[in-house]
Amino acid sequence: DDGFPLKPQKILWDLRQVLAPEDILISDVGAHKLWIARMWQAQAPNTCLISNGFAAMGIGVPGALAAKLVHPERRVLTITGDAGFLMNSQELETALRLGLAFVVLIWNDSAYGLIKWHQDKRFGRETQIRFNNPDFVQYAESFGARGYRVESAAQLIPVLNEALHCGTVAVIDCPVDYAQNMQLTERLAALQCPV
Repeated sequence: DDGFPLKPQKILWDLRQVLAPEDILISDVGAHKLWIARMWQAQAPNTCLISNGFAAMGIGVPGALAAKLVHPERRVLTITGDAGFLMNSQELETALRLGLAFVVLIWNDSAYGLIKWHQDKRFGRETQIRFNNPDFVQYAESFGARGYRVESAAQLIPVLNEALHCGTVAVIDCPVDYAQNMQLTERLAALQCPV
């Protein structure tokens, strides 16, 4: 699908084409986490790390930082929502000071996407979930990181490749279209155990 903003399925498909089996994907908490949990094709153990349990938003950047410290020889990428990124984005300074290189892929919808999903499911409408974002490219660059913005579906793979090979922390602002969230909910609700 070449639609823009990009659908979650398209982002994950393109990302799977770019990441090697041993590369590490860290999922922050938000609507993207549900898409990753259902669609990411992990090809090796401990290469897809998803925060469950208390599932606190903001784990993405510090999680990527920790993964890179543990596995400096492997490429690390975190997927985070715009809200989750802003909760711990100051850790970009820590990563840069330590000389680490990893990628932060922000799924930007200018909203609390998972809360919207739950509100739509329960009440049929949303309330108080929208907000304005800074310019994520300029924000990343203000720390000394690389900043990228995806402006079409065709740009995602080239931007991912460049960010993964830039040798420092890279932040990618990728607009996401969560219009299919409710379709996924309906499809999963229709599933029944055959036993």
